[in-house]
Amino acid sequence: MQLRSIDKTTYKKRLNQVQGGAVVTLLVLALLFSELYRALWAGGESSTLLNALAVATAAALVALLFNRIKDKPWMADMVYLWRLKRELNRIYRSSKTLEQALAAGDRDAFVIQNFNLRGAKLLYEAEDNTLTLPELQEKIIELENTLSERQLTVSLDEYSPALLDGFKQRLK
Repeated sequence: MQLRSIDKTTYKKRLNQVQGGAVVTLLVLALLFSELYRALWAGGESSTLLNALAVATAAALVALLFNRIKDKPWMADMVYLWRLKRELNRIYRSSKTLEQALAAGDRDAFVIQNFNLRGAKLLYEAEDNTLTLPELQEKIIELENTLSERQLTVSLDEYSPALLDGFKQRLK
């Protein structure tokens, strides 16, 4: 996975449209299925189980809809950031091992940490998470200083999910 720039304005507009559409669709479908299920199986009587089944059915249909539209060009930035979040979460789950490897000077750990920090910065900027950006920028500067002291150079192009997998296997 490589980092790429995002048009924040377009991203936010489309994300709001998709989220709003998903909420409205989920609400309408859940109500429709609830009424349908109650009419078919409960004779019009209220049933918590049938209401829950209606919500589950509506959620499944919305998930299928997302699966169908995720490859559309106008969804590219949203899908990219969802995948970036997933990758950053994978790195976070290895943070204890990563910190130990950084302290030991492991080059792969520096590549992973570089991607982690810069990916988080891209994500925070795209989602207007300005509260944590200064702290994140300090961590990036600290990493750059450490790399300079150790006379190491790393680039974002070096990172791949396979590198993280290999790193975790090697340090188990």
